[in-house]
Amino acid sequence: MNRHIIIGTAGHIDHGKSTLIKALTGRETDTLEEEQKRGITINLGFTYFDLPDGQRAGIIDVPGHEKFVRNMMAGCIGIDIVLLVIAADDGVMPQTIEHADILHYMGVKNAIIVITKIDTVDKEMIDLVEEDIKSAFKNTILKDAPIVKVDSISKKGLSDLTDTITEMSENLKIQNDNYDTRMNIDRVFSLKGLGTIVTGTLVEGEIIKDNEYMIYPYEKYAKIRSIQNHGVDEKKATKGQRTALNITNFHKDELKRGDIIASAHSLIEAKNIQARLSLTDHAKIKLKHWDRVRFFLGTKEVLARVVPLTASIVDSDNSQLVEFRLEEEIYLKNGDRFVIRNYSPVHTIGGGKVIDINQENHTINSKEYIKYLLEKEKFSDDTMILDFLYNFRKFEDIYNYIGKNKNYINGIIQKLTSSNKISKIDEYFISNEAIDRKINYLVDKLNDYHKKFPLEEGMNKNEFNNYIPELSGKSLENFLNFSKVKEKIASTNDKIRNASFKVNTDNNEEDINKKLNEITNKEPELMKYKDLVKSDSDKKIINFLLKDKITRIDDFVIRNDRLEELKQKLIDFTKEKDEFTLAEFRDLSDMSRKMAQAVLEYWDKNKFTKRIGDARVIDKN
Repeated sequence: MNRHIIIGTAGHIDHGKSTLIKALTGRETDTLEEEQKRGITINLGFTYFDLPDGQRAGIIDVPGHEKFVRNMMAGCIGIDIVLLVIAADDGVMPQTIEHADILHYMGVKNAIIVITKIDTVDKEMIDLVEEDIKSAFKNTILKDAPIVKVDSISKKGLSDLTDTITEMSENLKIQNDNYDTRMNIDRVFSLKGLGTIVTGTLVEGEIIKDNEYMIYPYEKYAKIRSIQNHGVDEKKATKGQRTALNITNFHKDELKRGDIIASAHSLIEAKNIQARLSLTDHAKIKLKHWDRVRFFLGTKEVLARVVPLTASIVDSDNSQLVEFRLEEEIYLKNGDRFVIRNYSPVHTIGGGKVIDINQENHTINSKEYIKYLLEKEKFSDDTMILDFLYNFRKFEDIYNYIGKNKNYINGIIQKLTSSNKISKIDEYFISNEAIDRKINYLVDKLNDYHKKFPLEEGMNKNEFNNYIPELSGKSLENFLNFSKVKEKIASTNDKIRNASFKVNTDNNEEDINKKLNEITNKEPELMKYKDLVKSDSDKKIINFLLKDKITRIDDFVIRNDRLEELKQKLIDFTKEKDEFTLAEFRDLSDMSRKMAQAVLEYWDKNKFTKRIGDARVIDKN
């Protein structure tokens, strides 16, 4: 099965990268007037190469001069095979080594070392250069890279190089691309009649003509008007293709290298990044707490401070966990690769892989978190999702965190659900371990409430919601009706209680009866609430009695049987006279005017009585 592959060049200035590509393809990659005038590649050059089996490979010619290493890193994104070019008349140079380090940190695993300009030196010199190469890269990913000797002018060795590229491309491991769209923008320009054009290597997913994608960091949509791959109009671009996109909704001056075009909400914004960092042997540098570095991810460069987590000093002996405190936000995914360069003087010193994107600040003393990072390094996607569901998450949250396509994530969720590892409540997912932990937490809170208010039927639902603020409304109702929850927590009339809890009056029966007798039905006057509640114990008892024994009316309290007695007296009174006044009810009830008025207004609200002018009637509707 063929797939699009990208071949990149790397190597020291004047070692013949652009000349080699022209010899292979017949096309120039130095297209800028300044590049052709100065004889060095300043920007990224792009062309293609048709392999003997008919497969078309994109070629990126990256700059070799130290001043343009940033452009070189932009070109490394998405490279499948790199041609590390070393001139026979020069041998391995500092820039060669730096380029090799960058390729390693960017995750480029397939390389061919090409010794160029072999016609300019004798065989003895070529052999010396080959030995130099083997010595320089014996402890690197290039130690087993094939070495091919060519001369781009005479075309000597080009067929061997073509054969080696073909063989390596055939053996490339074809992996399922479970990621959604991401293209790091490396060039922005405009064309008359078309508008804004952005170019880059599509490192993940696909881009389809007429679809909309999000441009980061602006989080604003752009529609794809047209797609070109090496000058050919396409309806779709897929992973590995060098792509030029004509987009809407952006002027060229609004965009720059380092911006990203991607599926909406598939990237995470961050200023703190936790990662495993390796330093190059060649840099002879050590990093300590708060050292400033240049952090490169995708085609973006930002300044950052280094916070070592597993050692006080980071050196080239061993990779270490570090936290990068970035000086401006970037957008990325868990697992992304990065390169760091010294702040000054500027040269490549290391790189690695993002493990976590946690916005809290951590230090070497964050032992529990560091332990978690060491575990997370080994997580599969299944474990990543399960770990993320330590709380209630919507599908979009999971998608944003994982950054892979939705069908792939859905498949994992279904698998985890089938194996009884996660549950879905309304639109939320949560691990079963987390929901058990949450239920136990809520049961503890309810137990505390029951101890404090033993005569209360349960906690008010609004108060209960404070302990599970992630859910509300329908989601909270669905949570309370979830089978696991119902086993331990019950809900009745907006009161939440532990399923096993029952109001027990045994220890309070004497106090309850005493308080009830205070509110006597023999006295015509209503009791004032403040006179009844003089302690927390009084309040608990009154709240218990308010369920079905007494009623609170404004500032007063009356026994329910007394209230029913008054209601019946009024019904009997109005058998012969439909209307009645406040004064008549005051005399009938033997209450003060204020208390009689409070009772009538209470009945008005509850539709027993109805006011008509200065009089009232019993409401028979």
